Amino acid sequence: MNYDALAKFYDLENADFIHDLDFWVALAKASQGDVLEIGCGSGRVLQQIARAGINIVGIDNSEAMLTLARAKLDRKPELTARAKLLNADMTDFALDGKFNLIIAPFNTFMHLLTQADQIACLTCARRHLNDGGNLVLDLTNPAPAYADSNESLTLERTFRDEESNLTIQQFATTHIDRTSQQAHILWQYDAIDSQGNIKRTLLPLDLRYTFPAETSLLLEKCGFELSHLYGGYDESPLEDESERMIVVAGC
Repeated sequence: MNYDALAKFYDLENADFIHDLDFWVALAKASQGDVLEIGCGSGRVLQQIARAGINIVGIDNSEAMLTLARAKLDRKPELTARAKLLNADMTDFALDGKFNLIIAPFNTFMHLLTQADQIACLTCARRHLNDGGNLVLDLTNPAPAYADSNESLTLERTFRDEESNLTIQQFATTHIDRTSQQAHILWQYDAIDSQGNIKRTLLPLDLRYTFPAETSLLLEKCGFELSHLYGGYDESPLEDESERMIVVAGC
């Protein structure tokens, strides 16, 4: 997906999503060292970790997203010394130094649509992780997603763009290809002005589901050992009905 095109909607639609922030900040504090965020986007998580007094590097391949992240940090100069942003591909990055914690929040790892790309990303992560450190991936749990066969157009959320005086409705259609383990999503953003005029933007998104046993094998191949599989940010056990699959791996 071209996240440069999504950037203008991303912060607006995710403004209320704060459920995972305490989880990431707690992990960062417990790591007692520098943190790397893979796919930092517009800095939603990165900013909170820097605010907690922790040094963090964020990488992303969307310059538009990084521009948003930089703007947030610039508004809080005390954070700029603790947060560094780099344009880099998560399957092929080489950074100075190593980290005690590497994180890939909210479906970032799912943008890797082949096992080859997943292995490339994990190999880069292992190369940048200190011995005794942790890698944490936050994924959608495949079990409930595979069970849901509804492909109808669905209103996901409505939010405001106050700066442009627009009401934006976000719709989605999702097709699950169980053979390729992929979700093919079409996002539809309808921006409605005060006169009721609508400007529609369509953005396709493909994500790959990775099952627990497959995840364990991928991690082992790349030099990690699976430590925990959680079903939520409260660190509850992973179950069939869990919405999230949070993977913690050590080395």
